Amino acid sequence: MDNVYALGRNHLFVPGPVNILEPVLRAMNRNNEDYGSPTVSAMTKVLLEDVKNIFKTATGTPFMISTTGTGAWESALTNTLSPGDRIVSFLIGQFSLLWIDQRQRVNFNVDVVESEWGQGANLDIQASKSVDATAHTIKAVCIVYNETATGVTNNLATVRKILDHYRHPTFFLVDGMSSICALDFRIDEWGVDVALTGSQKALSLPTGIGIACASPKALSCPFGTSSTPNPGYVSSI
Repeated sequence: MDNVYALGRNHLFVPGPVNILEPVLRAMNRNNEDYGSPTVSAMTKVLLEDVKNIFKTATGTPFMISTTGTGAWESALTNTLSPGDRIVSFLIGQFSLLWIDQRQRVNFNVDVVESEWGQGANLDIQASKSVDATAHTIKAVCIVYNETATGVTNNLATVRKILDHYRHPTFFLVDGMSSICALDFRIDEWGVDVALTGSQKALSLPTGIGIACASPKALSCPFGTSSTPNPGYVSSI
């Protein structure tokens, strides 16, 4: 059973959403804010600055979106890439599989690097694919930091070292759903272009907020001039 009812409380025993902490529940016990009040915009600015801390960034721009983790995935992809772009992705478990499926359904050219479930991403294969540095056919490398289904954590610093070694300008996109705030994460130091998480995971908040952080490079979308634009994108999911 997912839920056990005891003492009037609903206890969750699933990978996410997780149980909301008592201090958060108490903080939520208040009336709505007047969204037209200047205090709301002031609070939002402070909140977005605070969100930078969970990504350990001084240069990234955070975004908070009313969506699930799937929506955060979609936003990261469709705002940096265009249909037909080649993406290298690592299949190591159920959640990396779902992210790959999403990319294929929105017409990206997904180059899947598969490992046995319970193993980490095969970075030797990434290195072999990165030798196309002069052609720059790879527009993004997508990886799950911690695969929820297996508990395997990938080494993001090594991914960045491989890309830097081959001077590859590809975007580096990271799913940090079950890891950001639970594991050490350094978007600036590791050269991650877009990282994302959800309110219902390590932040222990209610479900419904997708949180992303984009590097200056991601915001500039350097591949946008050479790829087919994605006009009026409408999700097929």
